[in-house]
Amino acid sequence: MLRLFAITTILLTCADHWTTYLCLQEPILGWDVVEANPVAEWLFGWAGLNAGLFIDSFITLGAVLFLLTTPIFDRSIKVGLLAVITMATCYAVTNNLGAISRMGIAPWSAVA
Repeated sequence: MLRLFAITTILLTCADHWTTYLCLQEPILGWDVVEANPVAEWLFGWAGLNAGLFIDSFITLGAVLFLLTTPIFDRSIKVGLLAVITMATCYAVTNNLGAISRMGIAPWSAVA
């Protein structure tokens, strides 16, 4: 279960970063798109979108690896923490997918 949540967290983080990039890479006429996570918003403002997503990916991977290998936390706490991260990231991906669909920038959106 621990490895499943770790893999799911990493995959969902990749999906979150891809969809975040699609939403924020350039202004879209008629849409005011902003990052909802204030920490990520600060990071993107400080480092730029591309570097911010890279830094966030590195931090997330480090946190997952830490949780997988640390003896500090009991296995049930590790699973719980990864479950919370997985659920929060899944929400972000779902929100971003809805946004890119509504804005017409999803790869599966019909070209007007």
